[in-house]
Amino acid sequence: MNAQDIEQKLVETGRGAVERARTEASDALGHVPEIAGEARYRAGQVAEKLPEAFGEVRSSAQSGVTKLQTVPDAGLRLMAAASLGISAGLLLAGKRRLAALAGLVPAAIIGFAILSRPQPVNPEPKPIRP
Repeated sequence: MNAQDIEQKLVETGRGAVERARTEASDALGHVPEIAGEARYRAGQVAEKLPEAFGEVRSSAQSGVTKLQTVPDAGLRLMAAASLGISAGLLLAGKRRLAALAGLVPAAIIGFAILSRPQPVNPEPKPIRP
């Protein structure tokens, strides 16, 4: 086998590979409309259920905040402090910032519950000055 035969063999192999790639790409492009239609259908299903899901989440969140509003101030402060402590511990332990931020979520919810209540529950007695 000389260099010219090898070159011819490589050209033929390359042409075959290009032709196979062209056929595969054509077959794949033929499936695009079907896949796009399925994606559109699924997106429609999700869009139909989103309002109901958001309504349920909102209702649950309001219920949770209402329950937190009945907890005495001291209990809420303790829960908020624990949440802040967990978040700080995660951050100091070198965990990802997202995990530390997730530790702050309960403190934010508790803070919202404290701020949104009409009046303090079981307020602490004020010290009597002599």
